Amino acid sequence: MNGISKAVESNQTGVHKDLEGLVLRYLDSEFRRPIAEHTRIAFEAAEAFVHKFQAPIILDSGCGTGLSTLNLAKRFPENPVIGVDKSEVRLSKADARAANGEPLPNNIFYVRAELLDFWKLAADAKWNICFHALFYPNPWPKQSGLRYRFHGSPIFPTLIRLSPELEMRTNWKIYADEFRFALELASKHLNWEAKISEETFVPTQPISAFEKKFNESGHALYKVRLLRGERPSQGLRNVSSRA
Repeated sequence: MNGISKAVESNQTGVHKDLEGLVLRYLDSEFRRPIAEHTRIAFEAAEAFVHKFQAPIILDSGCGTGLSTLNLAKRFPENPVIGVDKSEVRLSKADARAANGEPLPNNIFYVRAELLDFWKLAADAKWNICFHALFYPNPWPKQSGLRYRFHGSPIFPTLIRLSPELEMRTNWKIYADEFRFALELASKHLNWEAKISEETFVPTQPISAFEKKFNESGHALYKVRLLRGERPSQGLRNVSSRA
């Protein structure tokens, strides 16, 4: 993660014209992609872990090297914190930290899995996820990449139902604008009582290596938050202010 990070470049200048149609189509359908067997096995291990706790789950999706998961686990020691990433190479860096003398908190569990499949399994199992972190997903910045962005994908309805509190962070304003637009559209379509916000922020303590690099490279950083249903706990509402 050394060096300067380039700003996101795209041939797209605003919210994609096809996004509304895709979101509305997927809200009325079900994600039916077959689940990868290695993800099913990984999910079963994660489920056995969370059952050891009486507290709701914090999910860190696309956790990369697991630093954001570690920071969340330290801040919320009573909650099981699950970090999910598909890259064995990135997750090996989390194991390396432990091997180098930085013991992991007992409330942390890393999972190598296909993220979309993991979300479907968590939704089907009705996991009690009190906070869902989605920090710096791949923006797929080309205009033709809309369907690969989470909010332009059939998985979007599953994603937004996983937890009453979701925070997405990105260094590309169009991604933030689209994510907020998709959340507002879904909230209206589903008749949810929800608070949706988008803002820029400057982290005093970057929560991950990506966030640190983007911040030091002078990128504007954006967060989009969904709060729906019951008011979330004071501690979880302060995740952003402490990161």
